Amino acid sequence: CCREHSAKAARRRTRTMQRLENKELLEKAKDEKWCMFYPNYVNGGRTIAQGRKIPTKHCCKDPTTLELAHIASALKLPCIIERYKLHPRSFKLKPRQMMFPGRIRVKLWDDPETKKKPINEKIPDRKAFMIFAGENIPKLKIRHQREQQALAHAQAQKAAIEKQQQKKNKKSKKKKKGRR
Repeated sequence: CCREHSAKAARRRTRTMQRLENKELLEKAKDEKWCMFYPNYVNGGRTIAQGRKIPTKHCCKDPTTLELAHIASALKLPCIIERYKLHPRSFKLKPRQMMFPGRIRVKLWDDPETKKKPINEKIPDRKAFMIFAGENIPKLKIRHQREQQALAHAQAQKAAIEKQQQKKNKKSKKKKKGRR
């Protein structure tokens, strides 16, 4: 009992420390003016009026903040995920279209004020990061896992609907016989 309690307390302390570190890092990101990226910026299903920032040939379908963060970490760029933020133009969308909320903050330059020395030479500016992300998100392993889960969920849902319809058909046939 005591070991379980101490293990739970240790996990709680670690989570608290992580939250404090994240808050400190977020404050640092705000002070240093890291670049913000919303998934809408690289979403091929959005129009420019809805927040897309790059041409559709470089975009991907329905990116998430986690996928953007994976791209940033692959480029060895420091980033922070802000899960509960929403792109300002997303408020006009229908709830079904707002499925991927959040944004990330990425540090692209050593000195964000002058924007002279990029951290990664491949990514000299914001637009280069968005184009790189749009082209490489479909290649991510987590992307394929998410698509497989969505497919399995859709198949299970379809099977459940068919099963319900079969039950309804059987009940309606039985009722007709009794009424004659």
